Amino acid sequence: MCGICGVVQFGAPADTATVQAMTNALAHRGPDGDGFFFADEVAFGHRRLSVIDLSHAGDQPFASEDGTLQLIHNGEIYNYRELRAELEAKGHRFRSASDTEVVLAAYREWGNACVSRFNGMWAFAIWDAPHRRFFASRDRFGVKPFYYRWDGSRLSFASELKAFRVDRAGGPLRANESMVRDYLGLDRFDHTDETFFAGITKLPPAHCLVLDQTGVRLSRYWQLERRDPPAGDPVEAVRELFLDSVRLRLRADVKVGTALSGGIDSSAVACTVDRLLRTEVTDARPVGDRQATFTAYFDVPGYDERPYAQAVVDRTIADPTWVTFSDHELVGALPAIVEAHDEPFRSTSICAGWFVMRAAHEAGITVVLDGQGGDEVFAGYPAHLPAWYRDLARRGKLATLLRQAGGVGAQRGLPAAAQALGRAFAPATIENYLRGRRSASPALVGPALTAALPTAREHVNSPYTDQLRRLMTRILTVRGLPELLHAEDRNSMAHSIEARVPFLDYRLVELAFSLDARELLDGVTTKKIVRRALADVLPPTVAARTDKLGFATPEAVWMRGALGELAADVFTSTSFRERGFVDADVALARLHAHRSGTIDAGFELWRALNTELWARSFLRATD
Repeated sequence: MCGICGVVQFGAPADTATVQAMTNALAHRGPDGDGFFFADEVAFGHRRLSVIDLSHAGDQPFASEDGTLQLIHNGEIYNYRELRAELEAKGHRFRSASDTEVVLAAYREWGNACVSRFNGMWAFAIWDAPHRRFFASRDRFGVKPFYYRWDGSRLSFASELKAFRVDRAGGPLRANESMVRDYLGLDRFDHTDETFFAGITKLPPAHCLVLDQTGVRLSRYWQLERRDPPAGDPVEAVRELFLDSVRLRLRADVKVGTALSGGIDSSAVACTVDRLLRTEVTDARPVGDRQATFTAYFDVPGYDERPYAQAVVDRTIADPTWVTFSDHELVGALPAIVEAHDEPFRSTSICAGWFVMRAAHEAGITVVLDGQGGDEVFAGYPAHLPAWYRDLARRGKLATLLRQAGGVGAQRGLPAAAQALGRAFAPATIENYLRGRRSASPALVGPALTAALPTAREHVNSPYTDQLRRLMTRILTVRGLPELLHAEDRNSMAHSIEARVPFLDYRLVELAFSLDARELLDGVTTKKIVRRALADVLPPTVAARTDKLGFATPEAVWMRGALGELAADVFTSTSFRERGFVDADVALARLHAHRSGTIDAGFELWRALNTELWARSFLRATD
């Protein structure tokens, strides 16, 4: 796990000063050293977090033996040992034990197609000197970031947006007003390839970028496709693939821990790590004698998952760390959190991850496994149920539909069942209206954003015709997972930690999307097959959970305390009103009503506050 950056411009000398400054801005991503490559037309910078092969043999930029190829790599290729053996059989020789050298050898052997052979998370760039060609790639789900700015002749790129502050040739950072407007008014974030900064784009997941003298070209190398499910009961296939995914993600030469929320997904990871620790000691060696777990909790009713996390700890050989923080502590940490994330984020639940990663760093952990992706891959959100109901109705499965809705009523009451059915069959205009009432806040949009461009079109590549899988694809690739992975990367790397997500092994994702919906959902039970596949691993109380929290924070409560006091100061400031991103009068009125208990507007008030804190941190040069 590292930080990468660079500038490529044909016919120009290497922009050494810019790349050195950009590399310094990424120091937190790689505290174990830096490295540079400068030549005519290209400049690369790298910050290293040593995880595999801790010797200097793994330092980057990594050059081919003849020096004609230069690679900078952020991430891990988990199947590097298997690929290395295959490449050695083809005559390649290696001088390190790193996965980075495997990436370079794979590019030399298979060219652009090498990325289809990787199982991992990555963002890397290669300078191919003989062909005067720049090649970059990002992993299938965008676990690792890659941002770039292309003006038609000059390409600059980096792992984090903050690095572009010092790219003076690209000009000062300017707000992308369309993205700010979408965030404030529509509660949308990371839903396109645009960023909150005008002119800076992210390389889409599962894409490669090539720059040569003809210009920049992007190409997709992987996407979800319709596949046949495994023969018979798929439980064993899911179980074995998940075990192997965790096994691969334990490959490291540093200490590995686990982020444990108490939900099914993170509990599945922690309990599987424990199983491997008991049965496959060699593979689990980086865990140590006892698995270190890190759990966020709050002494507020409805926000405390300690009973479930404790059940996991009791079942495993675990050394738990319990992490909590007050609204006053959050306010104190907000400048660092806002700086770490580069862009505004949806809620303070993201801040819980920041405190968890800080605790892991203080405990000497370098790699953390996390349950991110389980809901997206195995249909774990409440919104998946109405989509499935629509599919059942379209197929004429009315008896099954009524039975499933009856299960909701039996467990959560008739109003909940009626709501689920209503969401399933309400016209799209009504559903969109209700969704907007739940999360959107168009009244917050200020005068400076009235001329912003229309919302960018969301591109969803889905080969499926059923509503459930089309929704799953959208949540996996456009609306949901991208912003969670963004937060995961920034929270972890702010504390020099590599976060790994076993549920996003592409083999497991392809398997999950091939399954019949009945394997995923059953009445109010989501992720049915995960519960079945890991029934002997999960504590019964966790396996039976039907509620969801996931490091949730008492945001509404805090907005009536110290966080609300900060918001009041910000909303009455001159900069807030003059910037005009947020309608100051509306924000103040909503804050007053919320603090008096008249309304519950914690989420939208956070977005208004976060927007101004972000602007103060990143747009200062243009104020």
